[in-house]
Amino acid sequence: MNLRGKGLRFAVLILTSVFLIGVRTVRISAANAMIQFGVGQTGITAGTEFVVTMTVNASENIAGIDAYVSYDAAVMSFVDGGENVSGDAGLLHISQPDIAGSRKSIQYSLKFKAYGSGTGSIGISDEAVIKGAGGQKMDTTSNRISINVNGGAAQPGSVVGELSNDNNLLSLEVSNGVLEPEFNSGITKYSLTVDYETEKLYFSYKASDEMAAVAFSGNDNLFTGDNKVRVTVTAPNGEKKKYVINVKKETEQETQQRLIAEGIKSGSGIDFDVYNDNGSVYIQNQYKFQIIDVDESTKIPTGYRKTSVLLYGVNVTAYTMENDLDNDYLLMYCLNENGDKEFYQFDRQDKSLQRYTGDLIDKVNADALNNTDAESEAAAKYAANLRQLAIIIAIISALCVILVMGMISVIMRKSKMKEKGSRDELDF
Repeated sequence: MNLRGKGLRFAVLILTSVFLIGVRTVRISAANAMIQFGVGQTGITAGTEFVVTMTVNASENIAGIDAYVSYDAAVMSFVDGGENVSGDAGLLHISQPDIAGSRKSIQYSLKFKAYGSGTGSIGISDEAVIKGAGGQKMDTTSNRISINVNGGAAQPGSVVGELSNDNNLLSLEVSNGVLEPEFNSGITKYSLTVDYETEKLYFSYKASDEMAAVAFSGNDNLFTGDNKVRVTVTAPNGEKKKYVINVKKETEQETQQRLIAEGIKSGSGIDFDVYNDNGSVYIQNQYKFQIIDVDESTKIPTGYRKTSVLLYGVNVTAYTMENDLDNDYLLMYCLNENGDKEFYQFDRQDKSLQRYTGDLIDKVNADALNNTDAESEAAAKYAANLRQLAIIIAIISALCVILVMGMISVIMRKSKMKEKGSRDELDF
């Protein structure tokens, strides 16, 4: 290899070393867990027992589990779930705070007894807490399953008689719009238009017969264009009646054009509907919020007190000003889609919901209480970064000096070889 090739190879080697030292790649992988409910038994009949399995699978070892499971107490009753499961009347508490060993999968067997014909559901209520080996909370997802109970067994304490054939609905309302025409028990076909951000429809209803089962299909994973939602009402004797809703989901452009035509300006707040789902109250439109109780560690804004108000026919926990109960603004404590719990401000006049920023002075004072530790930590990190940067600069500088010296050495040797060649020619 000639000197020029050796010099080039040396330079590439030095520059590669500098690149490897100066660049650090950090990979952060968040731990996650999935909760899956399943029932292996089909054809469940009233009066029989069945088992629902709740399986927790995680990306790393599970150190603790704390979760609430809701079920329809009108269709089934809880029998047993083992030492880590407690509760009744539609809500179970699964608590296993100290899980020893290396386990990435845990299963619970929940035994129920079916009574009364109908369809019930089982799933996580609120938010499950799955902790990893380091004590950190994992990102958790879960499913909800339906349990179909056949037969005409009555609820405990009732008298069994001839089964009713009443499969009518007394009322049917949807969270994301208005049915056309207005609901009537004798009308089975309706139409509905929703905006482009709507992915699922939530319904509130009342059956003419309390023992009738009501099931929905096609109301989730809506796609742009025409969708068909079916509502099936099954009478206690098994006779069915179907209501069909033709749903049109707008494109983004169609939604914007409609809002402009209706005189709705963007940024004026969040237009929303209020509905009750399995005992939990939600606010839903562009975003979804669950109205929850205030944590013990959360301070209620000064001058507000807890009360209950009626919004869109649903009782909602809210906070009003103590000296002005009829004020246009209410506060609600909500859990948003990102899992954050915050106060939101509802405007009774504009019918809008916005994040509550709070009193500026209280906010500054609250921040001041936490700033000392935060500033100390930030200063320590800054100093560590400076030291690391100084080391890297020193290494790079040293390597640059070596590179320059190497290049000079190559040039000098090449020059000496040329001089020697010239002398050889003269001697010749």
